Amino acid sequence: MAVHPTGRYGLLRIAAPTAAGVSIRFAKLADRDVFDPTTWVPYPLVASTGNPGWWEFDLDAQGLGDGAYEYEFLLGGNAVADPYADEITRFGGYRGVFHIAGGIRVQRPSTWDPAIEAGGSLPQNNCIVVYEMPLKWMSSAVDNPLVDLGTFDETVFEHLDGLKAIGVNCIELLPIEDSPQTLDWGYGTRFFFAPDIDIGTPVDARFFIKSCHERNIRVILDVVMAFFAPACPLGTLAPGWFSTPYVPGGRNPWGQTLFLYDTPAYGDYYAAREFLCEMAEFWVNEYHIDGFRIDDFPDIDNWEFVQEFHDRATAASNAAFPAKPFFVVAEDSGRQFTITEPGALNGRKLVDAIWNFGFQGEIRLLATGTLTTILGQPGRSSRVQQFISKDGPWNEYNQAFDPGYADLACAVNYATSHDVANAPRMMNVILGPMLQQLGLGDGGVDNVKSVVDAPALGMPTNDSAQQAVSDALDRVFGVFAIIMTSVGVPMFLAGEEFGDVHDTDYNAVDPKQQDPVQWQRANYVGNAALQARVAQLIQLRTNHPSLQRNEIQFFYFHPTFDADGGTWIFAYCRTGGNAVGSAGQVIVVVNACSQTFASFVLPAWPWGPSALSEVAPLAGPAPAYDPTTGGFSLGLDAFQVRVFRS
Repeated sequence: MAVHPTGRYGLLRIAAPTAAGVSIRFAKLADRDVFDPTTWVPYPLVASTGNPGWWEFDLDAQGLGDGAYEYEFLLGGNAVADPYADEITRFGGYRGVFHIAGGIRVQRPSTWDPAIEAGGSLPQNNCIVVYEMPLKWMSSAVDNPLVDLGTFDETVFEHLDGLKAIGVNCIELLPIEDSPQTLDWGYGTRFFFAPDIDIGTPVDARFFIKSCHERNIRVILDVVMAFFAPACPLGTLAPGWFSTPYVPGGRNPWGQTLFLYDTPAYGDYYAAREFLCEMAEFWVNEYHIDGFRIDDFPDIDNWEFVQEFHDRATAASNAAFPAKPFFVVAEDSGRQFTITEPGALNGRKLVDAIWNFGFQGEIRLLATGTLTTILGQPGRSSRVQQFISKDGPWNEYNQAFDPGYADLACAVNYATSHDVANAPRMMNVILGPMLQQLGLGDGGVDNVKSVVDAPALGMPTNDSAQQAVSDALDRVFGVFAIIMTSVGVPMFLAGEEFGDVHDTDYNAVDPKQQDPVQWQRANYVGNAALQARVAQLIQLRTNHPSLQRNEIQFFYFHPTFDADGGTWIFAYCRTGGNAVGSAGQVIVVVNACSQTFASFVLPAWPWGPSALSEVAPLAGPAPAYDPTTGGFSLGLDAFQVRVFRS
């Protein structure tokens, strides 16, 4: 088991409260040529003193020879893997692995750079741009990319330098703890202390994180704590301690085994809570993880545990790496920003931030010209101001605005995420309807894919279709521009930076998880241009002081902005705490409607004749200030966003 409950790495401890006895058997991995677990000698565990229901075995007292061993427990003659195994092997079943050197159990050595791991060079929470990475999607295979799995080493050698080059400084990994789901994302954990055997070893995982840190990129680990996979040994060893049986149609809709948080195993010992807090401390200490994303917060349904998880994980990081920033984010579909507030529970917050579901919904409506309001509800201008600032976006379910949040680092803003059934890739969202309106197809997955890929495949192309692709890529840039300049932590899904599209049905459970990034599309002319422009936005966000503060001011809305069919143009400034019109500010002008303006005039331009620089400009007439009228004129294509710095 991991080092935490026993305080000594060589002392295995396992919970089996109903067992009359427990044994362990093991063999050297080097002896695989004579593999037969039934011939391995079973050694009895002893009941743990002072820990009812636990059994122990001291590896360090066995005088074992040096080497790597695979092991498993025996309960009533049945083999059960160690749920605390920090390395696993797969050969006629899944077993834990331990290493002996000098007669005692040791970790496989990993070398970290102390100066880098001190954390001073890693970006603070208000400076990060999060790249959501399903690591299994990171394969660059072109022969069969829909099934070839990405791995830790492949990602290091083929992608990290590219991500560093575009300015990404934080990676959020979809679950990398071992899961029985080979092709899927991994939201069903089997072994919580071990990297997934399909994507690499513990050494590979450490090398990945070390390589990220060397590039000043933080790594946040997505963890599943509402439930565990039926294959997890916890359910066999101590089901009444760690879990409650799955009931079809019950609280958990995912078909997994729910963790049990409300009932102590004995005394005041809550087994599931302790197990997962130990897991967090382990990944912080052994893998130098820089934060966690808590999956499915509502189904955990226990604020005390989440707060304890946050506090212990953060304390472990602060103790081991005092200068390193740390970040715990909850996926809260209930949109409760209150859990980020200091007084949320027991005078403390539960988490540092939550995913901003409301932002995702509003920006997609804005980008497609479908942000409509009805009589008696707040107008379009109010909706826009709320979701781009920190005042809380509109909640369609509650018919009210969500509560706001105190600081930009309390919200993770995004338009796309791995959960593509609810948030498809932006190119599909934007280009699909355009093709449909032009009579060039049904706008579905296959239609979009064929139009985007046609030039690269040497297929016949349609000028109108290719113009639509170009326009859609520009609109995707506009979505990025708003995300990067809104008050929050920006996040985007791997592949969005160059406008990747879906290759499988994103509404189907398995296909949506088995649709890896198609990296060859990054080389298409239009897609490469988008990535270069997005890189400029990312670098603006990670370097400009005004975007790392909370202040924002909307200084223009077209008079008909709140009217259906009106001119939906608005502008805002990230002020940096200074008066609008000062130097050192970021200015964003948004055309959120289908009208195109060769020259649109913003009256009473606050920056007067001051020279401005545009971020990622396109070809065309330069914006101009008219000293006679005080207006600022610029071209605005349909759904175009332009970003300037003063």
